[in-house]
Amino acid sequence: MKKTICAVLCMALLWCVCSACAEQEPGSWLSSVLGDAAQGIQERAQASAADGQSGSIARLLIDGEISAYAYDYDHQGTLQALEELCADEDNSALLLVLNTPGGSLYEADELYHAVMTYKQETGRPVYAYMQQECCSAGVYIAMAADRIAASRMTITGSIGVYMQAMSEAGLYDMLGIDNEYVATGRNKVTGYPELTDEQIAIYQSLVEESFGFFKQAITSARGLTEEQMQGFLDGRLLSALQAKDLGLIDTIAYEGEFEDSLIEAHGGIPLEDVTPAGMFDDLGFGSDVILNWFDYLMPGVGAEAVRERPSVRGLQS
Repeated sequence: MKKTICAVLCMALLWCVCSACAEQEPGSWLSSVLGDAAQGIQERAQASAADGQSGSIARLLIDGEISAYAYDYDHQGTLQALEELCADEDNSALLLVLNTPGGSLYEADELYHAVMTYKQETGRPVYAYMQQECCSAGVYIAMAADRIAASRMTITGSIGVYMQAMSEAGLYDMLGIDNEYVATGRNKVTGYPELTDEQIAIYQSLVEESFGFFKQAITSARGLTEEQMQGFLDGRLLSALQAKDLGLIDTIAYEGEFEDSLIEAHGGIPLEDVTPAGMFDDLGFGSDVILNWFDYLMPGVGAEAVRERPSVRGLQS
């Protein structure tokens, strides 16, 4: 009897939900995902359809560490894909899908500039979707988008810049090795025999200057003042809901839902994957196969050593 009552109640609830959806005005669910941008997108799509134009929305995945030395992410291939999209008349928009812990600020700034160039040269909209994680340099790149969405389980934030300095003096002393540098100035060789206060100040000035460009990108994209950004400028991690409350993203939605909303808003044109292959994908298998071989050869050491390798190439974000 209880099961029958529950079944009847569920059917009644389902009928109420379906009736409510049927009574919604066309595009209302679309507005809930894309917000105020939905109407403008639909108008452009209708104008293109009236002119007999068709096309696609380019989907560009940024996966893994943003670096010229990454295994999964092809930096030069990604820049080339954006350059080709600028000249592709069949392209109507760009969707950046970001799943990255961050990386080198040099490569991140190049990619940010390339996306901004795409926007300025084509006048086409750019969207960003944050997957499992989109931190630090990934947030920087997302700031080139007109609208940013994330899953409710996305981890983002970690906004900031750092440099790493290391002194080998203690190791040399322990090994009984005398190591001397002959240099043109006291700050030519930093960190030996120790990192001085003056050298720390030099590093800090470089970090702050680079961070200034990061903050400018956030201000330009999100309209936030320095005071409004204080809630995340300390480098903390953020949930998607926290990022939305702080004004860093626009929408919380599942990836498929967000992609469906873009397709509908652009008149039903499809998504086209333009992501370049990674280092090992050209051989017919992904980098995970290679990393698994590292685990086989060096159990518990190989793959983790590769995945978590430290980067000391300049400014990191």
